[in-house]
Amino acid sequence: MIKQFSKPRQDVKIIRSRYKRWKKNCKVHKKNHLLLKNKKNKSLFDWQKFEENVQYQTFSDGSKLKIVAQIDDIHLSFTNPAVPGQKNKVLRGTSLKIYEGKVHAIIGESGSGKSVITSLFYGLTGDNAVIDSGEIKLYNNNVEKFSLRDWEKSKYRGRVVSAVFQNPMSTLNPTMKVGKQIMEGMLINKVVKNRKEAYLRAVSFLKLTKINDPEAVMKLYPHEMSGGMIQRVVIAAIVALKPKILVMDEPTTALDPTVQALVLDVIKNLQNKLKLSIVFITHDLGVVASIADYISIMYAGQIIEEGTAQEILNYPQHPYTWGLISSMPDLNYGSRLLTIRGSVPSNLNDIKGDAFAVRNDYALGRDFEIEPDFYYISETHRVKSALLDEQAPEYNPPKVIEKLWKEYLDNNEK
Repeated sequence: MIKQFSKPRQDVKIIRSRYKRWKKNCKVHKKNHLLLKNKKNKSLFDWQKFEENVQYQTFSDGSKLKIVAQIDDIHLSFTNPAVPGQKNKVLRGTSLKIYEGKVHAIIGESGSGKSVITSLFYGLTGDNAVIDSGEIKLYNNNVEKFSLRDWEKSKYRGRVVSAVFQNPMSTLNPTMKVGKQIMEGMLINKVVKNRKEAYLRAVSFLKLTKINDPEAVMKLYPHEMSGGMIQRVVIAAIVALKPKILVMDEPTTALDPTVQALVLDVIKNLQNKLKLSIVFITHDLGVVASIADYISIMYAGQIIEEGTAQEILNYPQHPYTWGLISSMPDLNYGSRLLTIRGSVPSNLNDIKGDAFAVRNDYALGRDFEIEPDFYYISETHRVKSALLDEQAPEYNPPKVIEKLWKEYLDNNEK
């Protein structure tokens, strides 16, 4: 006779309980695995999608250049925290294009808006900055409405565009060895798989910046190096993260002329080797004469002349550009240097006509009332000056400029 149990035995209960728990854990592990996989996929930057709508600039000779960054008619103001409702204009209808693999220099006196316009590319203009109108694009992706959270989420800053500033010590941690700092950046941004790859990559990029014995330099603290070496270490650390656009905000200003030349040579070599698009900010035309492909001259929140380096340095058309070039010692050897009288206006809110008119020896009567239009000398060379209007009177530029014009025109005729 078979004995029947009214209740399951105790060991069967335990087995069933363990089976249910195991099944539940499997579901949880599967869910976590999918979440981790999706998170990992999201962390990878989709360059193909990012570049799918990129635009090109086509020139008359049939050549094309990819536009990696673009600013269209931007108007930007800073609010005054001490006076609610008060806004101070900083950029006044400025437009700019940065091409792939080219060095674009932005030149002007302090307070002209050079640093502000480039900071729009990486979203660090400041909490009190207000974009009144205009567009900002990276590879034809609009970013003018991005909040701080949007910049962090998009990963455009660092992955697409990075910056090197005037003071390299503001970038490095003084309590850490530079090698560890370079490697840490690569590991966090997943440029490399492990610490060994990070170390080898750090050494190779230090070599590219012409640092002797990079293995020894990796073990140094920032205070144990010279200013020029620190700047090159910072450049190596940032370029090792593989950004497409590199903004350099007066990176050579604090360096002596010999080291300055070395850093400029390093920048040019990196640009050629890695096909970087470089935006170089400076107040000295002589600094970028050897490395720039394009030059924009800024004054009072506007670009007033723009063209290829050859056009700006050898065939300048705006009186402000004449003043910058005439104050360069190399072009005035044996004669007294010319200066630009006056100073950049501190308040751009109430500017009427041409902002440079009050300092301009060549100013026309209309310049004090009407803002000049852009006039195109060539497809790449544009000038915001009424002197180029058909109805403008004849004029003679300074002798230094007249000499440059003659040499430029003679060379182009050959």
